[in-house]
Amino acid sequence: MAKEPYYTIDFTAVYCQFEVLVNDIPVIAMEAEGQMSPNIPVNFGISSSGEQKLEIRLLPVAGEKYIDSRTAFQYTIKLFDVLNDKFVHEKDCGNFQFSEKETAKKLPSLTHKSSFQAEIPYEMMTWEQSRDLLSISKDNSYLGTKLDLAYRKISGLINSKQYESYFEMIRNREKNMALSMYLSDEDSRARLNSLLEDFNNGFKMMPLPEDRVLKIYGNGKLATYKKLNGEPAFFLYKEETGEELMLELMFHIPTGKEEFEVI
Repeated sequence: MAKEPYYTIDFTAVYCQFEVLVNDIPVIAMEAEGQMSPNIPVNFGISSSGEQKLEIRLLPVAGEKYIDSRTAFQYTIKLFDVLNDKFVHEKDCGNFQFSEKETAKKLPSLTHKSSFQAEIPYEMMTWEQSRDLLSISKDNSYLGTKLDLAYRKISGLINSKQYESYFEMIRNREKNMALSMYLSDEDSRARLNSLLEDFNNGFKMMPLPEDRVLKIYGNGKLATYKKLNGEPAFFLYKEETGEELMLELMFHIPTGKEEFEVI
């Protein structure tokens, strides 16, 4: 049995927008105009041992209404042991691919759901006891107002260089990230120092896009803003190089509270 189990999804995506969710937590969302074949960790979506729910959502590329016959997506869930900074493949935990027959139907979207078993040695701070956002309001404009307020607070801290206050706001998120990725204190500090370096190296906080989409995840407990192509709507921009630095942040409303907090 792996001492430090590290689960990944090794996939190939061709000519589509796609979203990969583990336990209704998005682990990656992008658009592939050509072909991409990354292998990305999914531990951040695994908060406890047992059955893990996996969902793949495919959409047409921007500007098109239907899944194209060129579209393809296949994946394998892999388990590695990363004890002592090694990367030892233990086993595969499941695989799937959309058939050419499915992608040739000219559908507006395609969805695949499955599950896999995972055993983990950590306990993350979860959002399961957070408030159900849809019970607060079925009107996205109300939740959007609250999310806008949280965003403005974060944006204000970054713009005014109050970085310690910003890091305090994302403390629970970073704690979960450190647990699920087996990061040492030194590694965790390096993550924050890298972000701080970017903040001080010409990246400027950008306003939220007008066409942003409010997305609800975590079985109704989490909210975030996305661009139309599925990327995070919170981002910084460096004019000199044309680079974007996306901030992938999820928000919840803890029980007994009224405002969004980062988790």
